[in-house]
Amino acid sequence: MIKPLEIQYVIRGYDCGYGGPLKPFALANFFQEAAGAHASQLGIGMEDMWASGLTWMLSRIDIRIDSMPQAGQTVVARTWPVGTRKLFALRCLELVDGHGTKYAGAMYEYIVVDMKTRRVMRPERTLPLDLSTDYPWPFDDLAPGIDDPSFKALSQHIASEGGATEGIPADEKTDNVVAGGFRQSFSIESRTRHIDQNGHVNNAHFINWLCDAAPLREGQRFSRIKVDFVHEIMKGENVRAWAGELASSPEDSEKLTDSVTEYPRETAWLTALTVERSLAARGSLKIAPAED
Repeated sequence: MIKPLEIQYVIRGYDCGYGGPLKPFALANFFQEAAGAHASQLGIGMEDMWASGLTWMLSRIDIRIDSMPQAGQTVVARTWPVGTRKLFALRCLELVDGHGTKYAGAMYEYIVVDMKTRRVMRPERTLPLDLSTDYPWPFDDLAPGIDDPSFKALSQHIASEGGATEGIPADEKTDNVVAGGFRQSFSIESRTRHIDQNGHVNNAHFINWLCDAAPLREGQRFSRIKVDFVHEIMKGENVRAWAGELASSPEDSEKLTDSVTEYPRETAWLTALTVERSLAARGSLKIAPAED
């Protein structure tokens, strides 16, 4: 039976933005490094996969965050595989303190891709070992995958002439609601610092941009981050980030046009990344009151 791998980290100021708790970007990097180290330990790391003409690609994630550590604290990132499901190889991850108190837990779903044909391979027919384990999930409700019609509406919008934003002043781009209730939050060009060993933008930057697209206000924190990685982003591509709030009631819906100070303290957002006229990622974010 495969045992979990544990990696200890000391939280640095740059992991928190100097003055706050651990950022989702740093959490994503901790999880990514732990997952990669464990895969290598099991003989299915990137170099092992490349030797067989294959590679790992992260497809879907669900991260639940109960709280976040502060700079100076020592934490442990723990990870273990939990078998396969259809085309996905499943991996659990969690961040805990020295006493075992859980900060965050996640389920990552990977696909195995043939590097030459770019075809997705069934992991149980491709990998040299059984990934099943009876180690419990971090949280029972983890469920990667996002299904919301708003993303289809946004995809149709950006695929049409209406998706072009050239010539629109920057201050108007963020004010205009387009299909699916999305507003454009910002745009960024993918640079060398964003690219990983697969030659495309690393998943932690996807997560960072999707979180940046939603307005995290004073006294709030991310409590749930779900991402579907739809299409890779290459160096030099212009990435647009979008966000739309999910209203929990008619009263909340009216607040979409009110002052930001009148937003409810608990909010849910759909966010997206697009490149040219294609959807690159879907995000579903929950924002809760920060810990006291």
